[in-house]
Amino acid sequence: MIKLDSFTKKYGSSTGAQDVTFTVEPGSVTGLLGPNGAGKTTVLKAICAIHYPTSGHVGVNGFDAAADPVRVKECVGYVSEQPALVAAFTVGEFLTYAANVRLAPAAGRNAVKRAVDRVCADCAIEDVFFRKISALSKGYRQRLSFAQALLHDPPVLILDEPVSGLDPAQIRQMRNLIRSLAKNRTVLLSTHLMQEVEALCAVIHIMNAGRVAASGTAEQICAQTGAASLEDAFLSLTAGTRPVSEGAADE
Repeated sequence: MIKLDSFTKKYGSSTGAQDVTFTVEPGSVTGLLGPNGAGKTTVLKAICAIHYPTSGHVGVNGFDAAADPVRVKECVGYVSEQPALVAAFTVGEFLTYAANVRLAPAAGRNAVKRAVDRVCADCAIEDVFFRKISALSKGYRQRLSFAQALLHDPPVLILDEPVSGLDPAQIRQMRNLIRSLAKNRTVLLSTHLMQEVEALCAVIHIMNAGRVAASGTAEQICAQTGAASLEDAFLSLTAGTRPVSEGAADE
């Protein structure tokens, strides 16, 4: 579970997030939807214990992100829009390297091999195990990004624009993978793509200007705003606002 309670993050005189409160339950995909600069990145960094709240609380799997950041990082797997992969490595070499970094040194070779075999099967990348990363399609690169995020078998998975740049067939494959992974994990999907939220998310939190503008199912958000569709609700909630500072103090 992820729980934010009145989370606020300031960067000097700028505010990245203000009084953000929501919960992400395990067993389904929760969407964090907002335009660029809405505050989504600030929230994700706090959940991943990359930075701490100015005020409020961020809890991940029962741990306080500010008080116990190491335990929080052990609980979280992160998939980014532009994964940091080593192009000269093969898929197997990269995952073995990443597993040696992510798993405790005492785990040993057998544990590393088991973890690599498990994520290759879960993400359906066995057939490219010996292929150079530089030769992978965008879809396989994203699958590899998922695989590295799952090596330590985290109970919480953070997905930051995971289908950006994929073609329709690859997007369908990614959706199926995300649904499968969400069955026994807490999954938060951050995106500005309406169709991904509608296709995957049971609960949606719409952010704008650093705040949560609306929360609920698509139907509930439409009812709250009097909109005919989630797209209309989103446009109504985010019209005429400026982007907030997203992590400037951490870069």
